[in-house]
Amino acid sequence: MLSQKLYKLIFWAGYATTLIIAILPIAGDLTKIRFGYGIFNIRLDHLLHLSAYFLICMYYLWGQHRGLILFRNYSLRYFVIVTVILATVTEFVQIFVPARAFNVLDWVANVSGIAVGVIVIKIVEGRSKIQD
Repeated sequence: MLSQKLYKLIFWAGYATTLIIAILPIAGDLTKIRFGYGIFNIRLDHLLHLSAYFLICMYYLWGQHRGLILFRNYSLRYFVIVTVILATVTEFVQIFVPARAFNVLDWVANVSGIAVGVIVIKIVEGRSKIQD
């Protein structure tokens, strides 16, 4: 079984890794994905941003399911605050990184991933309370 300390270590290591990746001067062209007849376009990097932050939320949910806690009081509230700070800082620091740029839509995708993740967490928490 995963211990409480290891759970927290993995979370904070992932947090630090995300910050480090944000300051690396890497760039790439991630093209748009077209749905239907081109009515709806989405950039692949926005989908990746959304997915990454959603997966962070699923890690939190997995820990909750296992009885592991990241924050002692108001755990979900602090988790959301810390994760939104990560999403904001990773975009903001890119202003100062060569070959990177601040992009409001990347930030929106980050926060959207968090929002979708929190909705899933709340649904799962609601179902588990019903089953108890």
